[in-house]
Amino acid sequence: MARFTEASLAHLYEAIDIVDVVTQYIDVRKVGANFMALCPFHDDKTPSMSISATKGLYHCHACGASGNAIRFVMEYERLSFHDAVQKIAALFNVTLAYEKGYTETKKSHLLPSLALFYHNKLFKHEEILQYLFSRAISEDSINEFEIGYSGNSYDTLRFLDEQRLSRKEALECGILTQGNDKDYARFANRIIFPIYSSTGVVVGFGGRTLSADKNVAKYLNSPQSKIFNKSKILYGYHLAKQMIYKQKSIIVCEGYFDVIMLHQAGFKNVVATLGTALNEGHLYLLNKDNPRIYICYDGDNAGINAAFKAAKFLSQNNKDGGVIILKDGLDPADMVAQNKVELFKEALHMATPFVEFVLNHIIKDFDLNNPMQKQNALQVCKEYLHTLTPFLQDEYKQKCASLLHISPIYLETKNKKTKSTEVKVDTTNNFAEESILYNMLENKEHFYFAINFLNEEHFQIYRHEFQLICRQDDNNDRIYALRFRTQAKILSNEEFREQLRIFLLQYAQDMLPKIAISPIESNLKFQQIKNLRESIAKLRSGELVSVSVMQ
Repeated sequence: MARFTEASLAHLYEAIDIVDVVTQYIDVRKVGANFMALCPFHDDKTPSMSISATKGLYHCHACGASGNAIRFVMEYERLSFHDAVQKIAALFNVTLAYEKGYTETKKSHLLPSLALFYHNKLFKHEEILQYLFSRAISEDSINEFEIGYSGNSYDTLRFLDEQRLSRKEALECGILTQGNDKDYARFANRIIFPIYSSTGVVVGFGGRTLSADKNVAKYLNSPQSKIFNKSKILYGYHLAKQMIYKQKSIIVCEGYFDVIMLHQAGFKNVVATLGTALNEGHLYLLNKDNPRIYICYDGDNAGINAAFKAAKFLSQNNKDGGVIILKDGLDPADMVAQNKVELFKEALHMATPFVEFVLNHIIKDFDLNNPMQKQNALQVCKEYLHTLTPFLQDEYKQKCASLLHISPIYLETKNKKTKSTEVKVDTTNNFAEESILYNMLENKEHFYFAINFLNEEHFQIYRHEFQLICRQDDNNDRIYALRFRTQAKILSNEEFREQLRIFLLQYAQDMLPKIAISPIESNLKFQQIKNLRESIAKLRSGELVSVSVMQ
């Protein structure tokens, strides 16, 4: 990712008025020399946030949130440092300069212009508006989600030409297709749902036809492109991210209408996948602040099967949450349209934990009155449980046995050589460093726990990244690279503690021969070797201790 020049950032800091920035998001009032506001970073009842225009800083006296204007935008909108700087620069009309060797790509106006064109066009087609109203979608929701209507292919082509927007670019991002040496609009005579990135940039569209022709796909998305990857995007996330952060929970649905209707009903932490199953590409967004994840798919067989796959995937990635089960084959949009919001709330509160849902789904396909089928069900359940952390395996052993009506002894691993509480972690040093740092970034509890035991000498590959994280400067380009590159997963408290123990044990063992041959004074060498051996003994026994070698 390109770096801004120091002069460019300095110029931006000089131009920033923090009060002007904060008032873009919340109401403030002047109290003496400063301004006060309800803090948006916790459930504030009385104004606890102080904003100093002279210092350019904000501070909440209740929760401790503090920083400058850039930090405020980062935290409020859940943006990276890079994106927050660009947003504020646009607000204050500051031109950003980049380090040598980088040229900023000219921002495209194609998709935002089309989104506005389609949105305005919707209000000229009464029959389409009436259809949306018949689905109980309010005009406020139409405006909030910028729902539009494409009209025919010629309408889109004419708009592109009139606005002098590039047809070549429109072809590249899938707005146009070609056939018989002619250009055609991909989205013709469809209701349009603009699809935004997590930072609020239009990256594609979804279109729904009202045609009864079975040969016409009901839903159509933009094709994969350099800016649109449906396997990494959650529809509505740009609107939901602040509430996800506040509530520490996220509801994942299947469709556009589900998201829109649930937002309309007051559930502002709802998003949807774009016709794909939850996958590794979605984890970056789902890992932000580590919220509880609720899967709420349609109540029909297809929806239940999709929920099973999602629950299995999320449990195997050690995510907390559950599956919301809707009765009578309803989908979330139906429940809101039929004024069954209270029933939806009940279903949310009674969500089935992921592992339990997966076990139930597996077992339902077997006749437990048949001993052979029961044995097969046991085998499938065991195979699934063994993909989970050792702790979860142990926790759900009794539950699985109860569902199968068998003794928990049958869920023991036949060739088990280690205790069930032993945590298996990757001890490869590069990956261990990366995993520890990633967990410190994504889980504040892990961060505050780890800094009691770690210092920069423990890191060979990622020493600079460790220093940045300790300074909580987690918006540096190195940190971005670490986050995007890593294959590490968020660990439970037990797993993280065990990884730290093994990491420090490996470090101590590696340092022992190095100290033995080092040219330091003999008494100091003797003391360091003694300390290392004591640390190694404690770490091997399962105790977590800090290891430090003073050079």
